[in-house]
Amino acid sequence: MGSAAVTCGETASFLAKHKGQRVGVLKVRLFRPWDSSRFLAALPTTTERICVLDRTKEQGSQGEPLLLEVASMLHSSAHSEIVVIGGRYGLGSKEFTPNMVLSIYENLAQESPKPRFTVGIEDDVTHLSLPVGPWLNVLPEGTTECMFYGLGSDGTVGANKSAVKMIAMGTELHAQAYFEYDAKKSGGVTISHLRFGPKPIHAPYNVRAADYMAIHKPSYVHNYDMTRYLKQNAVCVINCSWDVSDLEKQLPAKMRRDLAEKKAKLYIIDATKIAVKAGLGKRINMIMQTVFFKLSAVMPYEEAVEMLKKSIKKMYGKKGDKVVKMNIDGVDASIEGIVECEVPAAWASLAIDKEASDSKGNKVAYGKGPRMFPEVQNASQFANQVQAPCNNLDGNSLPVSAFVPGGRVPCGTSQYEKRGIAIQVPKVDMDKCTQCNKCSLICPHAAVRPFLMTTQELGKAPATFKEGSRAAIGGGVLDNYQYRIQVSPWDCTGCELCVRICPADALTLGPAEKVIEEEE
Repeated sequence: MGSAAVTCGETASFLAKHKGQRVGVLKVRLFRPWDSSRFLAALPTTTERICVLDRTKEQGSQGEPLLLEVASMLHSSAHSEIVVIGGRYGLGSKEFTPNMVLSIYENLAQESPKPRFTVGIEDDVTHLSLPVGPWLNVLPEGTTECMFYGLGSDGTVGANKSAVKMIAMGTELHAQAYFEYDAKKSGGVTISHLRFGPKPIHAPYNVRAADYMAIHKPSYVHNYDMTRYLKQNAVCVINCSWDVSDLEKQLPAKMRRDLAEKKAKLYIIDATKIAVKAGLGKRINMIMQTVFFKLSAVMPYEEAVEMLKKSIKKMYGKKGDKVVKMNIDGVDASIEGIVECEVPAAWASLAIDKEASDSKGNKVAYGKGPRMFPEVQNASQFANQVQAPCNNLDGNSLPVSAFVPGGRVPCGTSQYEKRGIAIQVPKVDMDKCTQCNKCSLICPHAAVRPFLMTTQELGKAPATFKEGSRAAIGGGVLDNYQYRIQVSPWDCTGCELCVRICPADALTLGPAEKVIEEEE
């Protein structure tokens, strides 16, 4: 039932057309009241086996609702010889994809198929899961798939929605878009999945083989596996302030190896610099959209830019001519900022570290452990075994045994998540600081905090820390303490609230990379 029937139908058509397999799909559109006569009329007379798929788990039942309905109906009909099995899919918002459908058909074709199963998760506790093979592309020929990794509130999602409308309404191409957001919303990861093609697209699942990939935040290359979904001969664009000579140092070994093995074209652009120069601040959406039309070849570039500028006038017209002009200036300046980078063939032979690492490069171990449903997880265990892969956008690969029954989460886990998403972070001039603590109170992420230290404690601190400390104001017991405002640049989101509220202008913004290097 539902959108899964579309995925099953497209996969069955592909297998019948290209593999010669005798498979099909029966789509149920009305569950109650159940119409046995119409179901049996739609069932091919050559049917030998049926697998019934449910997107629910019925605790304590012999099977899920659709399975029980079909099984009881066939048992009391002239088709009682048909073998009926049942499976679950898509629980917990898991994807349901063509390669999962293929694994279901393969199970159904076995001499003794698994009678009850789940697909899309790794069930290493009750061992009901089906093994899923490599990605299966069932899309129509000529379909272009794109992925955009953005930062919540940078305008990436809005620009992509606009681009899809432009292409779908202004050309003969068919278009499709799905958008992923993490729980952090503004400041979190957003992933836009776009498809364009000359034929209708029926694919209710995310892109997993991208022809074009845009990485709008440079820290993502360290935090996530950016190239796992990159197709052969694809285009990869990174928004960053690096030079071509910096790529060897900045890009992880796995990313460099994947780029070389997949013969990808690599481009860099400092879209943030262009946006600031055009007066757009941190909003790089229109600049990266222009880059997309230039490099993706989805449609002629000149036509795309003309349509893009019309959409800018429509989107921002109410905000005044100045805002419209800033966005158009950003579009015009985009192309000059694109730099094509050579991908050395030697990268294909790079050795990669199999261990995962967090955003600061610290090694974390996770995956299949010897444990089975631990009663209690402390914060560090949870961070290594559950939080780290989730933060690396790899949470869907966790096996069932990684989770504690009941979904309990320990306290104190934020200390293990250092995102480093700010472009600029505050630096404190303690000579100007009045010790009012307003910056600490207004910081929404507790990344700015006041500290009191005894002379003994200060003696153990680095020299630069001592230099930034001042005698605490207030008298009494505070006479024995030194005071300092300390910023955690890895936790800062760059919202600038502390800079705005400071009555003494003691906080100024500086480049995050430089501040992180100093504070480390």
